[in-house]
Amino acid sequence: MISQQISSSKCLLSSLMLLIFSMGAFANGDPASFLKFSTDFDAKCVVRGGVMIYISNTHSTGKIKVLLERWYMDNRTADRGRSVLMPGAEPEALGCSLVSDGKQEWKVLKSEWVN
Repeated sequence: MISQQISSSKCLLSSLMLLIFSMGAFANGDPASFLKFSTDFDAKCVVRGGVMIYISNTHSTGKIKVLLERWYMDNRTADRGRSVLMPGAEPEALGCSLVSDGKQEWKVLKSEWVN
C-alpha cells in the first residue's frame, strides 16, 4: 500500500515537473509573433519614391535572433540578414522599399529566442 502511494506520488511529481518545464519553454510564445515590420520616411528613400523599412522586437524581455531574406521585384535574392533584436531597442533599418524603381522587401526565414 505504501509503495503504491510512493509510486503514484513519483508519477504525479514527474508529470508536474514535465508540465512546469514545458510551460517555461513556451511561456514567451512564438518569437515570430513578436517581430514587427514598420516604415518611416528617410531622405535617401523618399528621393527614390519609397520609405525606409525597419524590423523590431516587441517582446518586453526576450531577445530574438532573426534570419531574414531579401526580395527584390517579387524575386528572392541570395541576400540574407542576421540580427539579434533586443527588447525595447530602436527598430533596425533594413533598407528602402524602392531601389532602382523596383520593390524591395524582407521576409523572416527563421526566428528563435536567445538566452
